Amino acid sequence: MALGIAIGSGYLFSTTFEKEVYSDLTGERGVLMGCLAGVMEAQYALLRRHGHSPSEAFNETVEELTQSLIRLVAENGMDWMFANCSTTAQRGALDWSGRFRDAVAPVFDDLYESVVSGKETKIVLDANSAADYRERLNKELEEMGNSEMWRAAVRSLRPENRKKAGA
Repeated sequence: MALGIAIGSGYLFSTTFEKEVYSDLTGERGVLMGCLAGVMEAQYALLRRHGHSPSEAFNETVEELTQSLIRLVAENGMDWMFANCSTTAQRGALDWSGRFRDAVAPVFDDLYESVVSGKETKIVLDANSAADYRERLNKELEEMGNSEMWRAAVRSLRPENRKKAGA
């Protein structure tokens, strides 16, 4: 514990190496990256299919989450968010959170089993060992970065980015 405090760890909790590996890989491949990217892409695509502009779809999908809501959740907790959002949002959370949870639970079960079995580690090691790894990775990242959702002009409208553009 003293070592953790000495190196400035933000959180200390009892775990094992095995549990840390499983939780870390599941977290990174799950909510932190895979799920978040997939959910945002799904909602953005839905809004675009129904005639919403790229800017509106991006704002409702990414901006509100990243620029306000997630910070409030981090600072105050999800219970605070539920208690302090509009009644429309409260009803939405109460009516839909269970359906979202139930829809993604099987995906998380598959992901965790893939982590525990070593399949996810093998995927990473095989990809990283390929002679053309960097080129393939760059191509995949470029495809994502050049998607309509991530090219939406909304981010340039953020106050901190307007200052940079005018400087």
